[in-house]
Amino acid sequence: MHDPTGPSGRLPSDAASRWELYRLLADPVRPRLLALAAAEELGVGELSELLREGQPKISRHAAALRDAGLLLARKQGTWTLLRLSPGAATDPVVADAVRAGTAACEADGTMERIGEVIAGRDAATREFFARGGKPLRPGPPLELGAYLAALAPLLPHRALAVDVGTGDGALLEVLSPLFEHVIAVDRSAAQLALAEERIRRRELANVELVQGEYDAPALRERVLSRAGDVGGADVIFAARVLHHAPKPARAMAALKDLARPSGGAVCVLDYEAHDDQALCEQEADLWQGFDPETLRRMAADAGLRDVSIRRLPRAWQGDGPDRHLVWQLLVGRHSEGIQGTAENSKRTR
Repeated sequence: MHDPTGPSGRLPSDAASRWELYRLLADPVRPRLLALAAAEELGVGELSELLREGQPKISRHAAALRDAGLLLARKQGTWTLLRLSPGAATDPVVADAVRAGTAACEADGTMERIGEVIAGRDAATREFFARGGKPLRPGPPLELGAYLAALAPLLPHRALAVDVGTGDGALLEVLSPLFEHVIAVDRSAAQLALAEERIRRRELANVELVQGEYDAPALRERVLSRAGDVGGADVIFAARVLHHAPKPARAMAALKDLARPSGGAVCVLDYEAHDDQALCEQEADLWQGFDPETLRRMAADAGLRDVSIRRLPRAWQGDGPDRHLVWQLLVGRHSEGIQGTAENSKRTR
């Protein structure tokens, strides 16, 4: 649409143009329409309701005002929303028309009804949700990634995460939206193939798969290469990995060594001690969980500080064969001031 206003935002000042402007605004509906469009961006149907005029008539008036550059239109689906053009009211004639229209709309209560019209926009939405939603679906929402991406900027350190023992990559759907880069390691080629398929389907473009052991020098070198000057990952995750480790204390120390020395976090999710030997045989577990104090001591000996351990609600434990066990989460931070030596680790092997 051609905008007849000049660089100053004012309408042309030649006599013919001024005469056309006076003629354009002579219809009493048009100043009222301009006043409402100056107060709020409104749809043609809403303006029709407020002015108590037929919608075709309002559309014709709006078209004339748009052609003159006094109104701007914005399409929103099937709606056409109208607002006063920026700078239009700097013209004294237009400004006077807006004032007159505002006074007329205030006198008959039209201005007060704008709020009611706006509130009516979501009447269909309110009715839809009032009918009740779909049956409750257990577990995290399918749009979880979008919510996590919204939270990501709130995390102070989220450059690099390592998912140790990633398996089929389920945790990657949480880590990928939160961190700039994720290294997922597993020694099983079959498990990594499943993780790779998940990455493809869920478009987790920032995930790097590594096949190998969590304590292999090659993995540490890869983490250091990706981490740069900070010397390690921001967070190391080991979800239900420790009970498969031949030497859990040594595994804890290896996890710590992948974290950045300046407060990198280690998160270990595992079972409390249990007596379900059948489950261990079924899942090829080496250890029947760990009591919290043993887990805490391993973390301290590995060189982690600010260690916390909490039990998790059963509702968070999925529907797998281990859902009846007590799950616990340990979180600790790398500390260069505490040495996680092999001698210290021997006490908890």
